[in-house]
Amino acid sequence: MNKTDLLNYLKETSYAMTQSDMDEAILLHFELVTQSYRKKPFFYKTLLKYDRYIVALSLLSFSYEDSRVPLSKVKAFCQQRGYLSRNSLDAYFSFFFISGYMHVHLHNEDGRQRIFVPTQTALCETASMLKAFLLPSQMIVPYLGRQVNALNSEDLLRYFFRGFSKLLEADLMLDKLMPETMWLVNRAGGHLPMLALYTDAMRNGSLHSNQKVSSYVELSKRLSVSKTHLIRMVKEGEVKGYFKCHKHSVELRPVFLELARKIMSVHFSVVCISIELGMDVKADKYAC
Repeated sequence: MNKTDLLNYLKETSYAMTQSDMDEAILLHFELVTQSYRKKPFFYKTLLKYDRYIVALSLLSFSYEDSRVPLSKVKAFCQQRGYLSRNSLDAYFSFFFISGYMHVHLHNEDGRQRIFVPTQTALCETASMLKAFLLPSQMIVPYLGRQVNALNSEDLLRYFFRGFSKLLEADLMLDKLMPETMWLVNRAGGHLPMLALYTDAMRNGSLHSNQKVSSYVELSKRLSVSKTHLIRMVKEGEVKGYFKCHKHSVELRPVFLELARKIMSVHFSVVCISIELGMDVKADKYAC
C-alpha cells in the first residue's frame, strides 16, 4: 500500500469502530493497561505520555527492521519528526538503559556508533501492552480472530512491528491524524487520565448526560499523577468545551466522550492494521 491507501484504510477502520459499541472494549483496555501501570507507576506514567510512547515504538520498530541499527539513526528520525529534542532523547534512552529495558554496545564495524537491543523484560511488557490494545479491538471488529489468538508473543511482536513500520514511515500516527488531541494525551499518564474519566462515567451510567465523575484526589491516587496536573488538564479542557470544573470534581461534556472514542478508535485501528500488514492479511485490499 502507498501512503494514500494506508490513510484511507486507517480512516475506514477507525470510522467503523466509532460506529460500533466501543464501551466494553475501552473498559477492558483500561483494565489491562492499569494492571501493568500499577506495578510500575513511575515508569508507565512516563512511557505513556504520547511523545515518549511514540519514541519507544520507533525504537522497537527500527530494531525489528534491522537488529544492528545504530541508536543515532533512531534519534535522528525522532528529532526530524519533532517527537523530542536531542537532549530529551538522550535522557530518555538513558532512562531505558538504566531501567533495564535496553542493552547498548558499540558497533563491531564502527566504534563511533552504538547498537541497542531491547531486553527480554522490554519485549514481554511490550507484548502485554500490545495485547491490551489488540484484545479489546477484536471485541469491536474481529478482523483477525483466531489467527491472532493462536500467535505466541514473539510472533505477535514481529508481525506487529513489521506492519507498524509502514504506518510509522508514512507518518500516520495520532499526532498527525488528530493533532487537536495532543493537549489531552501528551501528558503524564498519556491517555489513561482520559480513560479514567471515561470509564468512571460509564460505570456511573452517565455516558449520555452531563454528570460529575471522580474527584481529583481519587484520580490522582489511581494514576500516580499529581492533583495539580489533573486540575490543569481539566481546566484546559474546560476552555476547549470538553469539561465543566467543580470544586472537587469534573463534569464531562458529550463532546469529550466522543473525542475519547475517536482517539481509542485510532489506537485500536493502528494495532489491528499493523498486524494485518505484518501478516499480509487483507493487505491486497488496496494493492498498488
